[in-house]
Amino acid sequence: MKYVAYKTMAVILAVLSLLGSPANANPPNTGKLGEVIPMSPSPVVTPQSLPQPDERGSSPLSVDSQGDGVDYMHFEPYNTFPKELDLWSLEKARLIRSTAVLNPERDAFAYSEVLFVPNIRQTISKLYLVKMPEPVRVQPHLPSEDIATPPQPQLKPTDYQSRYDPAKTVKYRVTLAQVGFEQVKPFDFKTLTIVDWNASGRRLLFKERSGTLHLGLRVTDILIYDEAKGTVTIYQEVQRIITNYWLTHGNQPNLASLSWEIQPLGWEPLSESNILLKAWAFDQHEKKFLGLWRYDADAERTTLLQLTDDPIAVAANGWLATPIPIPSEPDRSTWKTRLRHPLQQGSQSSSSNP
Repeated sequence: MKYVAYKTMAVILAVLSLLGSPANANPPNTGKLGEVIPMSPSPVVTPQSLPQPDERGSSPLSVDSQGDGVDYMHFEPYNTFPKELDLWSLEKARLIRSTAVLNPERDAFAYSEVLFVPNIRQTISKLYLVKMPEPVRVQPHLPSEDIATPPQPQLKPTDYQSRYDPAKTVKYRVTLAQVGFEQVKPFDFKTLTIVDWNASGRRLLFKERSGTLHLGLRVTDILIYDEAKGTVTIYQEVQRIITNYWLTHGNQPNLASLSWEIQPLGWEPLSESNILLKAWAFDQHEKKFLGLWRYDADAERTTLLQLTDDPIAVAANGWLATPIPIPSEPDRSTWKTRLRHPLQQGSQSSSSNP
């Protein structure tokens, strides 16, 4: 019986070995080490060029705001460091004009002029404000309308650049302040220098420097033009307050006989009325720093901030406008030159040969 059982089991195993696995059965592709299994192709992506942001900033007075996409002026902040007038060539030039400082909206600008009177060797100065009219934009017309209303000529790039030029806007300027015109005083000099506009463009901070020619500075005063009030105010009490502080808290008995330099740095950030300024007192041998101060033009209050000459954040609200070079138009006579030149060369060469 055991033999029959073993034989039956052997027959079963032989039959199974003959059958094997099906011929059309493929083993699953599990991948091997180092083998790359192809995946479904990725979708095709077409690259697109995104519009780049315009970093120039549009201006109501520039071509960029008129929809032409071109701006012929380059704008940069004005009050990035203390500005002083370069008067080295004043005695020879007789007239020095400062750069035009645009307000934050760029629809007006201010500048100063310094004049030298040679016969009495006196220096005088004026400060001007120019509010420019809006350029006339050429509106599109239908052909039938051109007969009744002829279209106006297109504005040129030079028309926009001329609107920021003090020499070409004399008829629009208004005198804000003048110094030295009141009396004849030989060797006296007074100059006006723009410091900066405030953030709203309603106030203009500038300074008056007074002294004697070839001897040096005597005093510096702070002035503010207020457009809302239509006034120009000089703040001489700043020097008196600083003098009183040092007479009370320091050993400076001779401050009244020293020369003074009050340097307004500009407007305090996020403020429409606070002015930041530095003060010095000096003689022929020594110059003493008198502190960094804040002056509130509305409250007429002076505050001492620090006694060390350290950097401090100051707002820069005004703008300088620099013309961008305009590409020159092609010369219409060049084609004549190109045609004439080969003939001239040929005639010269034919005449030179025997």
